[in-house]
Amino acid sequence: MAINTHIRNWIDRAELLQDYYILFVKSWIPFNAWYMHNFYDDTINPKRDTDSSIISYINSTSNTYRDKIKSFLRGTDEASIQFKKLISNLHFELEAKPIPDYENRISLSNINLTKNNIKIHSQTSGRYTYFVEFKDQLQRTQKRWFLEVQKKNNNQTLYRVELHSWSLEELNNDVDYNTIPEFEMKNQLRDAFTYINPKKPIVLIVPPKRRRDQFIQPPNSIVIDEATHLYCTDDIDLISKAIVQMLYELRCKLFHGELDPTESNQDIYKYAYNIQNILIKELR
Repeated sequence: MAINTHIRNWIDRAELLQDYYILFVKSWIPFNAWYMHNFYDDTINPKRDTDSSIISYINSTSNTYRDKIKSFLRGTDEASIQFKKLISNLHFELEAKPIPDYENRISLSNINLTKNNIKIHSQTSGRYTYFVEFKDQLQRTQKRWFLEVQKKNNNQTLYRVELHSWSLEELNNDVDYNTIPEFEMKNQLRDAFTYINPKKPIVLIVPPKRRRDQFIQPPNSIVIDEATHLYCTDDIDLISKAIVQMLYELRCKLFHGELDPTESNQDIYKYAYNIQNILIKELR
């Protein structure tokens, strides 16, 4: 939901002539027109009639926009190197400035592309079992997430936590969770809870190897930026999907007024705009 101070800041910023927030929006408009013209379809089931559904379709098919991203990721020419450098710059800006917040941040390090359908999970450690369940058949107004610490030998419940939503913030602030006396118990229960996160992120960044004072490219990876030692998994299809999703999520934060348009945050949109501006030229 848009915050009132954000709205006032957006009104002030609308009067500026040179602004990367506005430039990013302007670069999104032709892309928006292109995908609505080519992929909108309200005659099929499920319908493809919203921005999010069309973006999902773009990420599941071969098309000019995503194929160009894949070409840049594979390429070693100057244009490809410059494109990947922009991805690197955007990545490090997003790591330094969580958008919109730390728990729900947009990040190439952890991005959600598919829904996690696991609703029950248990794991054991020492004498205890850590059990979590999501009862999605219950009303959203009810507590639907249930976490338990059980004795492993007889399944006796020692501690129980009930939450309204999958939220680490809600878990950390829960009274019952904070009455669990042992840190290791809380940590194990938190890990089990994380396992059934419906928006469980995938990890694309691969840490470099170290050899004495040198960074070495890890196996099964591609170079995004040699200077900053940024490497990603060599699954080009997956990375391209993540980039499309990341740009779309940044678009949503602007269009919905959820982002405070500070000068600091504008650096994020400088790189997002430059990436998008390169890609839309392929749509002519």
